[in-house]
Amino acid sequence: MFDVNFDAEEAQVLCHPEYRKHIPQLLRGLETYDLRNHFILFSSGTSGGALKGYALSQAALFANAKAVNQHFGLTSSDVWALSLPVYHVGGLAVLARAHLLGNRVIDARGRAPETWAQDIRGATVTTIVPTQVFDLVSRGIRSPEALRWAIVGGDFLSQALLAQGLNLGWPLTRTFGMSEVSSQLASAELPGEAPLRVLPLHEVRIDDGRLLVRSPALFTLQFELGTSLKVTQARTLCTPEGFYRTQDSAVLQGNEILPQGRLGDAVKIAGHLVSFNHLRDELASYLFPLGLFGQAELSLEDNVRKGKKLVLLTLPGALNEARVRELAQRLHPVKIDEHRTVREFERTALGKLKRTTPV
Repeated sequence: MFDVNFDAEEAQVLCHPEYRKHIPQLLRGLETYDLRNHFILFSSGTSGGALKGYALSQAALFANAKAVNQHFGLTSSDVWALSLPVYHVGGLAVLARAHLLGNRVIDARGRAPETWAQDIRGATVTTIVPTQVFDLVSRGIRSPEALRWAIVGGDFLSQALLAQGLNLGWPLTRTFGMSEVSSQLASAELPGEAPLRVLPLHEVRIDDGRLLVRSPALFTLQFELGTSLKVTQARTLCTPEGFYRTQDSAVLQGNEILPQGRLGDAVKIAGHLVSFNHLRDELASYLFPLGLFGQAELSLEDNVRKGKKLVLLTLPGALNEARVRELAQRLHPVKIDEHRTVREFERTALGKLKRTTPV
């Protein structure tokens, strides 16, 4: 039913139909590696150029799944709603968690928001992404009564969107994770604005702003598939102590983590670094009262002179110049270097901004 077999020994490649043509080449290139009981997934950010992904062992996936089940106090009586594709770690992880506890799983993938909300009645837990939260909020759809957890991952969730979802009864619970650790790294303990606590199976530290992780849920290898295949084993990307050097920036206070975005996703102002996620939160707070949430995005782009430039992307007619100036005041002292109108936002399966189509 879900194209996933936890009893199979051979490696299983899970990918978007668009990438299936690359599976034979990928498997030929991985023949020299022992990938029994592994899942091979393409990363959510893959777009153009080389295709990137990870091989995750079943043991790593189950280690993360067990920790998540314990964190949320899930039992065999819970019912999962599968709302994400299984070719992404967020969807595959749901099946792993359900497998360990013997939970019933409702297949709710690819539904329109109204249909999805109807189909998941009876579910007690699901995992969704911010774009799905926006679809629910913009339509005023209320949460089913049985739902105890709506775990939100995959991308940054703004305070404005979180508050609107909570007002509609959705038990939105922040989480932070990555494919490299087989899904969740940290989660809130309650719906709402609770802090993100690192799951006990992970050890984390910060090195010059970079997040480092040591975990039994770590990936086995990563790959880049272009004209040739480049394979890198996880251990070669770790410190001598076994900590994987992620591409994420974060602040750590005890066992609470505050993600700051990807490395380089920061703007320097008067010698201080400002989190790109903070800027996105300001943008969302400005757009929401105007009914324009989702009509504009911020993007950091490489620039020869400045290193990075901040670009405001808007859909046609979304923001006039007066409102762009108002927004600029909200973001001050960060400067919007360019305002660009685009025909549409192209997103990954989890709603992350991938690239834009100019007008």
